[in-house]
Parts: sequence; structure tokens; C-alpha cells
Amino acid sequence: MARSVTLPSNVEAERSVLGAMLLDQNACAVALASLSDASFSGVDKRNILVFQAMEELSNHRTPIDAQTVTDELINLKTIDDAGGPEYLLELGNSPISPDNVDHYISIIKDQAVLRDFLLQMQNIQKSYVSGDVPDIGDFISSSSQALDDIASRRTVGDFKKADVISEAVKQQIENEANRATRGLTGVDTGYTRLNKFTHGWQKGDFIVIAARPSVGKTAFALNLALHATNYKDKPVAFFSCEMGADQIMKRLISAVSHVNSENIQTGDLTQKEMEKISNAIDAIKHTKLFIDDTANPMLGDLVAKARKLKAAEPDLSLILIDYLNLIVTEQHYDSRAQEVSQITRELKELARDLHIPVIALAQLNRDVDQNEGHVPMLSNLKESGSIEQDSDLALLMYRDDYYTSTGQGTIKPHGFANNDYTKQLTSQVQAAQAQGNQKASDISVVSIAVAKNRNGRTGTFTLLFSKNYSLFDNPSPEMEQTQNKMSNPALGPGDEV
Repeated sequence: MARSVTLPSNVEAERSVLGAMLLDQNACAVALASLSDASFSGVDKRNILVFQAMEELSNHRTPIDAQTVTDELINLKTIDDAGGPEYLLELGNSPISPDNVDHYISIIKDQAVLRDFLLQMQNIQKSYVSGDVPDIGDFISSSSQALDDIASRRTVGDFKKADVISEAVKQQIENEANRATRGLTGVDTGYTRLNKFTHGWQKGDFIVIAARPSVGKTAFALNLALHATNYKDKPVAFFSCEMGADQIMKRLISAVSHVNSENIQTGDLTQKEMEKISNAIDAIKHTKLFIDDTANPMLGDLVAKARKLKAAEPDLSLILIDYLNLIVTEQHYDSRAQEVSQITRELKELARDLHIPVIALAQLNRDVDQNEGHVPMLSNLKESGSIEQDSDLALLMYRDDYYTSTGQGTIKPHGFANNDYTKQLTSQVQAAQAQGNQKASDISVVSIAVAKNRNGRTGTFTLLFSKNYSLFDNPSPEMEQTQNKMSNPALGPGDEV
């Protein structure tokens, strides 16, 4: 056990605030609204007793001055312990101006938070030494949460004047207008149409990408990871809850090298393909991509690892989790829905606390197959409505040929998979496949709905998925121009693009 340390305090700040309260009613009102007797350190116990007397007077709507505080201390039988009238006179002679009381209140509050933080750390140590650690993951998670709760009580900023805010925003707008990546305020998604909806992945957002199994969401997530880590060379974390790191790496190599993933698996490779793979590996080695492949991870462990990586890599730009439905918690819940609710809540808090986007993949339930055209809806999110509720952004993936490949036949798609652009693009791909075009042989047209966007509009976009390469790509520039012509930039939320 580490030796005990003297807990932080600032007795002079405490005295300054009490003196200002005796001299000015406005300062008194601000202090009583901002502090409690627990805010005071206890190094000089007189300060706590004087403040408690002031609180009593305030509760009884009695004006606060040196005489009324003296009378209240007498009533409470604490006048001698509080230093008597002499100490109140000393406080009243404080050299600070009551107008500056906010500054000293902030000092007291920060000292109180730091004291509580250090005391909590001592309690954590005591629990460990006493052997009260039934589960390490749960212990780390609960300890981290307790410390986070204390840290969140740190001094909150005051009101900001409109002229200050507007000037800062003006500078932001000018900076954005002069950037090469104009319109992109977050981490690049790598996809033109998706960036138009999101302006990049935004700090603090909790994002859900959902699809039925085998539609391609893991491949899409890996593409997103590559795009993000290549954007400004920032670190990216990828939690693979189902697939091993070596399998993940083989998919990444296939996407970068454009070598068939099956050939990479079997080793049936030509010399030219080996050269492509070597170049791809070299490129991936120079990225700052971090992969954790713990199967069915505990929520506490996942959160702790993310926080640890953020501490080691302050520029961490994105966290991806494949996938949410495989995460379990340390606690017991009456239903899986309650457990998933806790998971989504903590992942959202993680995004906000670390100030980075967190993307979690999720499964759609079987009910989606009963929807008209198999087109997914937010209500099809598996296991809990909290996934939709807690997400800032929700993307739903649809691939029409998935249903053909699974033997369910194809039903004429409706909704976001049936717009003119998607139909035209699908026809082009099918025509190329019919003509024996090898490059088009494994390509699927994937429609992705931005079904929820807390900070922007909803709509759809379309990507080309090369299954053999685990590669998602924008359509050709010509097709992009076609989509732009078919799109109305003035569309409102919920409209298709």
C-alpha cells in the first residue's frame, strides 16, 4: 500500500469566499448555489462551521452578514469552535473584491474534486489489498467509472457572450472554407456520398452499422478503418469480437492488393500476386491500425483497453467494434435487452469521454426477411431498442443479391434499394457480368441507408462491393455524376438521394 498523502486544499481561497459572502449579497448567492459544506477541506474547520451557519440563514431567508452569522453560530452552539466574532471580523477584512468570488469558488471546487479523486483511488487500492476483486474486468470497469464520475464534477464553464462565440465560429467557418477537404469536419469515411451526409465521422458520436449476416458489414468496417487511418495518418482501433487478427489481416491485404482473398487463404498465388501482397503488407505496416481480437469480450475490458490506447495514442481518431451483439457485461441482467442497453449506453459515454467517434456493427433480426423487399428498418435492430435510441448515426446495409445467394429468391426491392440510380447501377453491373467481364464477376451493388442522423439529414447512397477482395468502392466518377444529377441537394430528412 502506498503511503498516505496530504490531501489538496486551499484554505486562503475558502476564507476569501466566506469574506466575500459576508460583504456582498450577490457573492453570497453565487457561493451558496455553487458550494456545499463538503466543498471545504476541513483543514481549517472554522470555515465549514461558518458556511453551515450561512446555509441555515439562507434556508430561513435571513439576510447574511457578520451579525446574523454570529447569532446563528450561537444558536447552533458552534460559536467557539468557529472562532467567535473575531474570526468573522478577520474574514470580513478579506482583501479580495466580491466581484472576483467566481475565481475563488472555482479553486475550492477543483480542490474538492481532486480530494475526492485521490480518496477514491485510495479506496480502490484498499479493495485490491483486501482481496475484494471477484472479477478483474468488473473491478477495472467499476473503478474506472467511479473515477470518471468524480472527474465529471470538475468546474463547469460559465456563460459565454454572443460576441465571443460568434467570433470563434467565424474563425471556424473561415478555416473550413480554406481547407483542401472542404465540407469534411470529421474523420474521412472514404466514400464521397457518405461524407455528404456525415461530413466525416464526428468526435463524440456513437455510430451503428447494421445488416444481416454475410451482407458485408465486416468488410465495410475494415474499409472504413483503412480510410480513417490513412486520413492524416491517425491511429485507429479495431475490436474484432468474432474473427482472429490473422484473418482480419488477410482481408485487409486482399483489399489493398486486389488479390483474391481465397487465393491468399490457400496460398495459390502467382509471382505477380505475391509482389502485390508484399507491397500491400508494406503499406499496411506503416498505418497506425491497432487490432484486438478477444472473442466475446467483456464490456469492462473493451472500455478499459480503449481508454488505455487513447492514453498511449492521444491522436486516436476512431474506434470500430465488430460487433456489438457479441459483447457481454460483468453484471447479471434479467434480460439480454437490458444488458444491450447497458452496452450501448457505455459505448456512447466512451465516445463522448474520449472525444472520438465509436462505430459498432450490429445484427439485424430475422424479422427483416418479412419486410417488403427485405428492406431493413431501424425496428429490425437485434436485441434492444437502445441501439437505435443511443446512436447518433445509424446505417442500414442492403444487398439484393444476398437473398439470391442464400436461396431465398429475389423480391423486387422497395424503399431505399429501389431508386432510379441504384437500379441503373445494378443493370450496368449485371450487363458486365453477362458479358463475361471478370472484374465485374464478383461485384455486388450495396445500398446503404442513413436511417438516423442526429446532426444531419437522412437518405441513401450506393457502393460497389467486390466480395473476392473484401473491398467497398465508390462507383465510377461518371456514375457519381449521374447520381448527383438524380439527387436534389435541397432534400429534407427522410428523403432519398
